[in-house]
Amino acid sequence: YNEYKSYLSKMGKRKLKSMDVISLESKEQDLTLENEYKGMGVVYVGHIPKSFQEKEMRSFFEQFGDILKLRLSRSKKTAQSKGYAFILFEDADVAKIAADTMNNYILCGRVLKCQFIPMNKVHKDTFKGSGREFRSIDWQAKSKRAHNRIKTIEEHQKSVKRLLKSDKKRRLRIAALGIDYEFPGYALTASKSSRITFDSPEAED
Repeated sequence: YNEYKSYLSKMGKRKLKSMDVISLESKEQDLTLENEYKGMGVVYVGHIPKSFQEKEMRSFFEQFGDILKLRLSRSKKTAQSKGYAFILFEDADVAKIAADTMNNYILCGRVLKCQFIPMNKVHKDTFKGSGREFRSIDWQAKSKRAHNRIKTIEEHQKSVKRLLKSDKKRRLRIAALGIDYEFPGYALTASKSSRITFDSPEAED
């Protein structure tokens, strides 16, 4: 366990997901890339500047040797870089040289943290989706469309019921405080609001 903690501290003290690196005490070799990529090497790169994207990383690290796979960890919501990546080199010795050379290298004001990871410690899903271009989702626009879309009768009734329930609770809390206060609330607004109507089949005929 102490060896595992020391191992992670060399990798920039960043908490890695279980899908990236397995425990040094683990004997579940079927979960690693050792058999599939025997003789190759993986380099963990941490403290990556946000402007240093996949294209720049591949171009920069290819000076050491051939890169088979590269995965820059990104946020699913914002698509922004999380600041760490994994690079699979065709040759393990090349990966070791790259890690030793680039560790503590200052790039764009950031001190890179690089560490060679043995293939029997790399989870088999570490490079999952590395060959697919990451497309960011405009969550704000998606939420806006969902909020502004025309609701069905069932959705409208459910929304009104929820608001009336909340309105009732608010009145009870005010009464419990001994405050004599009357306000229109949503109940009056809901009674005056226009209802969603649909043309009847007879009207269409």
